Amino acid sequence: MASQRSFLNALKWAYSANWGEKAFSSVFTFALAAMLGPRDFGVVSIALIYIAFIQMLLNQGLMAALVQKKNLEASHLDTVFWTNLAFSLSLAGISILLSGWWGRVNHLPELGFVISALSVCIPIEGLAIVQVAVLQRDMDFKSLALRTNASVVLGGVVGVVMALAGYGIWALVAQQIVKDILALLLLWWRSSWRPALEFSWVHLRDVLRFSFANFAAQLAIFFDGQSGAILMGALFGPVAVGLYRLAERLVNSVSAVTTSSIQSVSLPEFSRLQDKPEELRKSVLTCVRLSATATLPAMAGLAAVSHTLMTTLGPKWIPAASVLQILSVLGMFVMFSIFTGPLLQALSRPHYLAILEWTRTLASAGLLIVAAMFVRNADVEKQIAGIATARFITGAFLATPVFLFLLLRLGKVSIVQLLRAIAPSAMSAAAVGTSVWLFQRIPAMPINSQAILLVSNILLGGTVGIAVLLVLDNQLRIALGALVQRRTGFAEPSKELA
Repeated sequence: MASQRSFLNALKWAYSANWGEKAFSSVFTFALAAMLGPRDFGVVSIALIYIAFIQMLLNQGLMAALVQKKNLEASHLDTVFWTNLAFSLSLAGISILLSGWWGRVNHLPELGFVISALSVCIPIEGLAIVQVAVLQRDMDFKSLALRTNASVVLGGVVGVVMALAGYGIWALVAQQIVKDILALLLLWWRSSWRPALEFSWVHLRDVLRFSFANFAAQLAIFFDGQSGAILMGALFGPVAVGLYRLAERLVNSVSAVTTSSIQSVSLPEFSRLQDKPEELRKSVLTCVRLSATATLPAMAGLAAVSHTLMTTLGPKWIPAASVLQILSVLGMFVMFSIFTGPLLQALSRPHYLAILEWTRTLASAGLLIVAAMFVRNADVEKQIAGIATARFITGAFLATPVFLFLLLRLGKVSIVQLLRAIAPSAMSAAAVGTSVWLFQRIPAMPINSQAILLVSNILLGGTVGIAVLLVLDNQLRIALGALVQRRTGFAEPSKELA
């Protein structure tokens, strides 16, 4: 029971981190989007893709290796820390040298200056990797939550203030840099681990055996996630990238709030149970059920309000409504496959994950190229919708079935158990989408403000979704009942849940 409480406590704080981060991030994103527009967002998005790639090279799967390793020694941590620090400084220099080239590739001269400024985030990441791994391994997601939320708020405030002062694109750059610096400072304040002046080639080779295969998988995930924006940046320009990336960011924000919290806790939890098949099966099924409960209704609601949401942001964002709708539905499919990676990592099979991810990435890239050529001469709305449709086909019909099959097989979960676990959330998602759709089609609805209409849709969909979940999900009712009893002090000792 102690281990279960540890998992639930870690999950609670992981949710606190993602809910706080995405709530604050969404507020600042909307504010900056209204003030700056698609082009500035597109330029910074292209720059952040470049920086994210460099940072991924820095990680090399070492964080997951430290979290997963059974017998972790102090020398492993020290060695990885000094390796990352040296490598991050080298990569920052390379990033600055190549920034002008990336700007020319995207036909944006100012992009080189933006990348050079954002390159400071690379050594910041190098100083954070081991500290984050230590906290995750200890299931100390409380410290990670406090660090995340505080840094997002301060970075967002700086960005908004600079945008109001007329700094344009540099408001977005400053937002990212301030956020990363504060996150690093808070991380070192909350963590008690400090590096010693030690380095061991033996210990480096030990973690690299796991991390190389994991890095190959992460590299594929990166290219799969960024290929659409990269292709649009080269063929369609920054406006298309800005529109697409805002829709994608909204979907990712919902995914982070509903599912990423569970995913981040799942790796240390699965790793702890890697030699206990029955407990691992229960843990996998619990993660899927919790993820479906939060994700399916939320994604259905986001798809239903997509046009109203983009209209609220302003006429220049309306072309992204169809992309938001497509990616929201895709998010419902992807939810069923996100725990396959952590499970393969926990079972020391990262090479299988690498093969799967590269297969998906290559299939997705091929379909994206075909779609881009097909819509190259169309208007921007059809261009970004074509890219989104290509991603949907790959994700929903090619990747998800394979990943879900492996999850069920390795986790020893049956189809019947899966269907029972997700049935309430699937019904809730259908109810959310249907109720909002019907509400939007009421004739002569006396609502002139798009913002008020958006809030009305959200309140209606949320109320209907929660009501259906409470009626159909007995486990959710029990959990909420126990929570209310504990909070109000009316719990009877003989009836408390174990």
